[in-house]
Amino acid sequence: MTVTLDSSEVAMAQVLATMRHNCTRMAGVKNARMGSQSDYVTELEGMASEMAFCKACNLFPDMTIAPRSGGHDVEGRNGTKIDVKATKYQQGHLLATMKKKRTDADYYVLLVGECPTYRIAGYASADDLLSEKNITDFGHGATYALPQSELQTYKGSK
Repeated sequence: MTVTLDSSEVAMAQVLATMRHNCTRMAGVKNARMGSQSDYVTELEGMASEMAFCKACNLFPDMTIAPRSGGHDVEGRNGTKIDVKATKYQQGHLLATMKKKRTDADYYVLLVGECPTYRIAGYASADDLLSEKNITDFGHGATYALPQSELQTYKGSK
């Protein structure tokens, strides 16, 4: 499933990313990015991918700008906690930092692409992703990782 944000949605993602970036940095929250991109690009891709996921699933994105660290991004229809992850790499893995706990989110969803267009690559439960057997290092430190071939096909909102 591919989702493209329209120009108004992109503008909203840019504004929210800027505000979140400034708010969290001023609060001393360290960005947990796993690549060489800037903190702002990480915030933008995070916000835009969350909005794209919500658009595809008819859910409302979290547009708050308060300092945050960890947790989940979206609440699903049945109260499930969903953490949306994004990568620009077509064969990229679903990643979660080593600080993640099974109680932070019920599901992790991987979106592949760059603002404004993303493909929902699939999902994994917290138990499936946050397992010792999935710990790897892609050059930025230890992380939980699952290749797209091991993700469940996403068929709609959780």
